[in-house]
Amino acid sequence: MVENYDLLKVETSGHGNAVTVGNEQVDAKLTSVQVLQGNVTATATVNGTAAPEDYRKSLGTPLYMTTQAVGNYGAGTTTDGKLVANTQQYVDAVNVHADTQVNSPNNSIYESGEINTVAVTNHQAYQVTNGRLESTAHQQSDAEARARTGVVLHYSPSPNLYTASAMNNYYASNSTDRGSQEHTVTQDASGRTESYVSANAGNAWHMATQSDAAANTVTLYNTGGSLVTDTRQANGGQVQSMSVLSGYEYGEMHSTATGVGNSLTAGNGDKYVNINTEQFNDGPIDVQASFEGHTGYDAYVTAEATGNSAYAYACAECEADMTVRNSQVNNANVTASTTTTIGGSGRAIVSTSRAIGNTATYYVSGNGKN
Repeated sequence: MVENYDLLKVETSGHGNAVTVGNEQVDAKLTSVQVLQGNVTATATVNGTAAPEDYRKSLGTPLYMTTQAVGNYGAGTTTDGKLVANTQQYVDAVNVHADTQVNSPNNSIYESGEINTVAVTNHQAYQVTNGRLESTAHQQSDAEARARTGVVLHYSPSPNLYTASAMNNYYASNSTDRGSQEHTVTQDASGRTESYVSANAGNAWHMATQSDAAANTVTLYNTGGSLVTDTRQANGGQVQSMSVLSGYEYGEMHSTATGVGNSLTAGNGDKYVNINTEQFNDGPIDVQASFEGHTGYDAYVTAEATGNSAYAYACAECEADMTVRNSQVNNANVTASTTTTIGGSGRAIVSTSRAIGNTATYYVSGNGKN
């Protein structure tokens, strides 16, 4: 139980398996197999102590909380060298859950802070600096990935952000200097992916909730040199994302939820990009965002649900050479909905819902950025 007039910071993490590697000014080979057969749970709870008549007592000035649950974790760095990697990650039908809860109906937060809850069953990421990466990766998850954030406050006169993010399979690579990358990635998810965030305040000046759920995610970026990727993503599990926000008196409120079955993002600040991608989604996508208030000013509510998403770009000023082979199949229901309820008076209400079965965007730009 907490009553605090200074910084309150809580960090909680749980990992099943973890491998971290690196090579600098030498070439290296990596072979890694990770298997998870048990549950991974990370839980953090903060309880406020103020009585109803003492609602101005501070819970945290500011409040920061991070809760992470990761099944299989892999990370690699290569600098001034070459890394050839072969990684395999498997997760049985277990639970990978991260939960953060703030129970403080009679306390206040006076400075800006954040609460972030993350659950990932398989995680593999690389950092390339003036080198070359050749990676073959297979990720398979039958697990339930669940991230939940819950917040109850009385008074918040500063901007605060509350998020929940759940992913079954996550693969990423980034280059901040010249290098070349070649990736062959296979991702299969059959378990449920759920993210849920709920925040309630009696009086909130500026508050935002963000819920993100993705069964399979591949994110690649290269600053210079070539980027080649061959990816296959398949999801058969349900993806659910919910953002619930309420404030009796409010200033500016944002409630946002996104959910996707398969997602690929690939960008190169240089000219050469070669992409071969296949995406299959058979799992239902359900995304909901809501806001409820009584008296206030502005409310923004957004829900976006996608079966398969592919997005890539290259540098036009570099005389871009982009080759794309894209295949997307969605066989499941994709649903996005928003609900906004104002009991008294408000000023602006912006509510947006978008549901897309398949979306693909490939383009060249002047500086390699959107």
